[in-house]
Amino acid sequence: MIRNIKFLLLILSLVQLSCNHNKKSEKEIINKEDSKISIEVDDRVQLFRLAYNLAIMDSISPNLRPCKDQFYSKHYLPYKKYSDHPLVQRIAKGDLWNGDLPMLALALDEDLQPKKNLDKSILKSQFDWYGENLDWVSKMLADFKETIDFKTNYKVNFEPLKDSIESNEVTNKLNDFYKTKTNSNLKIYFDPLNKITSRSINFLPKNDSIRRYVLANICEKSDSLETNKILTPKWNETNRRITFHENSHLYTDQLFEKYYSDEFDDKLKEEKFANERTNIDEIIVRGLTAKIIEVNYGKEAGRFEYDRLWSKSKIVFNQLENYYQNEDSSFDEIYQQIMKKLEESYS
Repeated sequence: MIRNIKFLLLILSLVQLSCNHNKKSEKEIINKEDSKISIEVDDRVQLFRLAYNLAIMDSISPNLRPCKDQFYSKHYLPYKKYSDHPLVQRIAKGDLWNGDLPMLALALDEDLQPKKNLDKSILKSQFDWYGENLDWVSKMLADFKETIDFKTNYKVNFEPLKDSIESNEVTNKLNDFYKTKTNSNLKIYFDPLNKITSRSINFLPKNDSIRRYVLANICEKSDSLETNKILTPKWNETNRRITFHENSHLYTDQLFEKYYSDEFDDKLKEEKFANERTNIDEIIVRGLTAKIIEVNYGKEAGRFEYDRLWSKSKIVFNQLENYYQNEDSSFDEIYQQIMKKLEESYS
């Protein structure tokens, strides 16, 4: 009888172990499947980018004009005759010429209607008049789309870039550096007609499962590109830097709000700092990005990134000297120290 009971207990324990193993395997599969990378050209952003480019093209430096590739030939040149549209003319007045203005289109749904649960104060701070008047933007974009008979038959080969981001284990590198654990999906909005700026998207309702950023289309010799080849963005030093930089904003946004004081903000508005760089959030993230690249790609790559930093960002980089190797040092602590060091540097 005792022998039978022991045998029964053995069987039950093996069943339990099998169940636990299956649960673990199931969890590993779920985690792997949940951590996805998607890259796409978003119709809403491209529609707004088209209007934006029509408005400012003749007023910006040639170095900031779109790459003259196949996408430019098919999705910009045919629309040049619509520069008199009210949306284009409104932008052309110069109220807000920031290169990230077209990204406001992500605050609209697929039917170009304003999304719900948007924080209007964030929209205003990032997009000024346009952020305050999202209903107007919605109506104008819809009218612009109908007027120009907007085409979305894009041909872009994302596979090389996607494969490189996956093989470089971007999320793991970021988690290791920031000493945290996230398993969020990465969603990249590639912006082919944008050679001005990339940026993280933090004005939508918070979703911990998705990190979003807009990736500009950077080319070194715009006029020499072949227009008969399908656009194929690739992993290079520029896109590597952008990827770690824009993702870093999503890791640091809450700490910036926590440690950037009103007193520091008032100090930076003093006239004596009028000619200095005072975007502290950007200063910090640039320094962080350079250090991340050094940690993961070696001293030579790190030195290259360091040499191109703003002087204040070099302060950030140098503050991180012992952070990564010190297991007892939290990122919250080092971020607070960085903020204090930067504030002391403005004297």
